[in-house]
Amino acid sequence: MAAIGQIESTERIVLTCPQCGYANSEYVDVLRGIGSYFCRGDDCDYIFDLAPDQRTDFGKALLDACKRFYAAFYALRGEGAR
Repeated sequence: MAAIGQIESTERIVLTCPQCGYANSEYVDVLRGIGSYFCRGDDCDYIFDLAPDQRTDFGKALLDACKRFYAAFYALRGEGAR
């Protein structure tokens, strides 16, 4: 499957909703600039995630920042901080 950035701008993409089955058809130019696309089916609240690789997990980012902070703290204080 090609990434949205690699498809011609005049082409249309059909996003079939796994929740309601509605076939959402949209031009690539519209989809290229957004990260999420809401299904237009009747009473459907499904959201297509178009850019999953570009988002960072907040919990993982916070954990990594804490690890860096404590590593720097212990490096400055030495072994006596433990």
